[in-house]
Amino acid sequence: MSKKIVIINGSPTPGGNTRCLCEAVLKGVKEAGNEGIIIDLASLSIAPYSGPSQAEDDMSKVTAEIRTADAVVIASPLYWMQFTGQLKVWMDRLSTVGKDALAGKETALVACAASPAEVIEKNLLGYYRMCFIDSLGWKDMGNVLAGGVYAPGQVMGMPYTEQAEELGKKL
Repeated sequence: MSKKIVIINGSPTPGGNTRCLCEAVLKGVKEAGNEGIIIDLASLSIAPYSGPSQAEDDMSKVTAEIRTADAVVIASPLYWMQFTGQLKVWMDRLSTVGKDALAGKETALVACAASPAEVIEKNLLGYYRMCFIDSLGWKDMGNVLAGGVYAPGQVMGMPYTEQAEELGKKL
């Protein structure tokens, strides 16, 4: 039985390094016989958290995909040593979904930065684990931390794309 993997792309840059790695993960997902989808948060309208009663926006579409997913890949460039604003708004809104609806997911992190991979690990990996593994109880399936990439598409042809594809197969 195939699994459904949802890849949440928090990058606002079309064709950027994060999107390239998302596509590599998706390729691996499909090669493993599973189905997957990339959701580009920057193309959606998701309002910041304003309490339990949120206005209707694109968050409901994302939530519907996540509810039926077996795994959720979190993908983001490192902006000011943290997730992008687009991804953080989505994360804040997860509290309105309900923990039971999100239970039992596998998860992985894909992150890019001009900074070295050690900087991504120091500043982002722990926060990701705290939010998704510790708080939501999701099962960590690994990560790809692509350091030293800046220009859009620069990650192509680097070992990171192969690592992302292997991560997709693992999911």
